[in-house]
Amino acid sequence: MARAIPFVNIYLVLVGLMLGSFINLAADRIPRRESLVTPPSHCRACGRRLNAIDLLPVAGYLLRRGRCATCGVPIGSSAPIVEAVAGACMVLALIWLGPWPGAAVGLALIAAWGLAVTGLALQRQRAR
Repeated sequence: MARAIPFVNIYLVLVGLMLGSFINLAADRIPRRESLVTPPSHCRACGRRLNAIDLLPVAGYLLRRGRCATCGVPIGSSAPIVEAVAGACMVLALIWLGPWPGAAVGLALIAAWGLAVTGLALQRQRAR
């Protein structure tokens, strides 16, 4: 069982990064009153549907050099930062508390991070 712990931790960090990607989606769409489900993730400039590479948290941004693969429009630097912070929340909770209750605390930290980021996006939209 002890051998499985590193794989569990890696899995939990990947889940944290993916939740960070969802936070980006929510912070982008909620202030504009758009659905979180449809349409699928896409470039707002050219409309191209994002593929698997584009959807890899942090790595997709680095692989595409921070630009849309089709039209070349820059992707804001906040996207990988939001994803990385979500992953870091999980890493810190796992280091501090171990897989359990670290996973639960990590998810709670990510949820708080998501509320903060989405709340700031709403505030920014209202200020316009």
